[in-house]
Amino acid sequence: MKKITYATATDLAKMLATGRISACELLDENLARVRQLNPQINAVVALDEEGARRSAKEADAARARGASLGPLHGVSMTIKDTFAVTGMTATCGLEPLRDYRPAIDAAAVAKLRAAGAIIFGKTNLPPAAADHQSCNSLFGLTRNPWNGDRTVGGSSGGSAAALGAGFTPLELGSDIGGSIRVPSHFCGVYGHKPSYGIVPLDGHIPPPPGHLSEPELAVVGPLARSAFDLELMLDLITDAPELKRTAYRLALPPARHTDLHDFRVAVWNDAKAYALDGAYAAAIDGLVEDLTRLGVKVDTTARPAIDPTESFRVYMQTLFGIIGVGVPPPARDEIIAGGKAAPEGSYPRMVAEAMGQSLAQFADAAEAREKLFRAWRVFFTHYDVLLCPITPTVAFPHDVARMDLAGQFERRIVVNGQPSRYMDNLMWPGLVTVANLPATAIPTRRLVEGLPAGVQIVGPYLEDRTPLKFAQLLERALGGFIPPPL
Repeated sequence: MKKITYATATDLAKMLATGRISACELLDENLARVRQLNPQINAVVALDEEGARRSAKEADAARARGASLGPLHGVSMTIKDTFAVTGMTATCGLEPLRDYRPAIDAAAVAKLRAAGAIIFGKTNLPPAAADHQSCNSLFGLTRNPWNGDRTVGGSSGGSAAALGAGFTPLELGSDIGGSIRVPSHFCGVYGHKPSYGIVPLDGHIPPPPGHLSEPELAVVGPLARSAFDLELMLDLITDAPELKRTAYRLALPPARHTDLHDFRVAVWNDAKAYALDGAYAAAIDGLVEDLTRLGVKVDTTARPAIDPTESFRVYMQTLFGIIGVGVPPPARDEIIAGGKAAPEGSYPRMVAEAMGQSLAQFADAAEAREKLFRAWRVFFTHYDVLLCPITPTVAFPHDVARMDLAGQFERRIVVNGQPSRYMDNLMWPGLVTVANLPATAIPTRRLVEGLPAGVQIVGPYLEDRTPLKFAQLLERALGGFIPPPL
């Protein structure tokens, strides 16, 4: 069953269609793998085994009678615990939601079920999906399949760990601060942060259950062990916002190219603007050398006409303006008061100013983002994709003594042998998120300190198929997912 354990969702769907495996047998394999390895990894934190077995039997029966079947018919999978999934709790790692059991599926989850997917479990995350480590008081710490002493990232950390460990062939994650891309990078799997607004967020936490408005920056997207699976799943969950479907239809354009040699590739891989460890940068350079050897056109000096420092400032102002709305007033007042006394340019000060900003200041940030959108649009008239780091380093050691926001202010990561501010982890993801751009995270197939090193392939707004196609062509040319040494 080893081939089943690490098979792609695309291949599993074919095996199910040809009768090489049944939905019940695939589910049994997934659950057996979870029972074997989850005690040491702790990626899967809730199971609906009874419901999944019932669905698997129904799937096999439907196939036997020749019913019309969806593209994921009989493929079992897990879902990040930010999403409403009937039959299981949806906690978002928060004590007040310990017993919250939604009555209906999140919009993206419902689309996956309609396509035939069988959802058997939920995966771990940080409290409120707001950290690059996946640990909370409800379910504890998730450990990296490559090295149990290292983080899986966050917030879709349990998702990436479950994929890396062979528990599931597909995962549904979300991203506002790198929450799909960072775990994919740290665990050696694939992930796609879609263009903003193309996948409905209904049923995602945050915001709290029952809220209907969708926050700026936040997206829902797929994680997998293949770039081909990313596009398969993205096609299933993409849709116009509910109230606009009367007149709107979403039709993502085809990829700009279908031949690797036709792509105009820019690479941003230096520490001039954002923190970056030399060993990790070298892994990305190695991938760039592979591209050059394959005859791909690569420009390592091209940059969009933006100020990276200003871009990050606008991102932080927008991000923590959004996050601040969901923080209880006493805690928010404490953060704002503490930040006022912090040095200019420090993270406590940036966060405090963002949480305490006026509507006029938030509108100013929105205008600044509009200018960023246009600068990136011009850049992508000259280039098709941009390759850049995902965080300053590969997966770092666990540091979960404090899981609140103040704890993130105090933590440090090690970059080039020197302590660096923990929240520098938001720099490279924020470069992409603030401009609403799509980005596909892929493994470079190189290890740093025995840990996987990923890279994000950034594409033009609403042209998600372009970075996805580039990732797929690279997967074909160089190879893809490498299993961890479990």
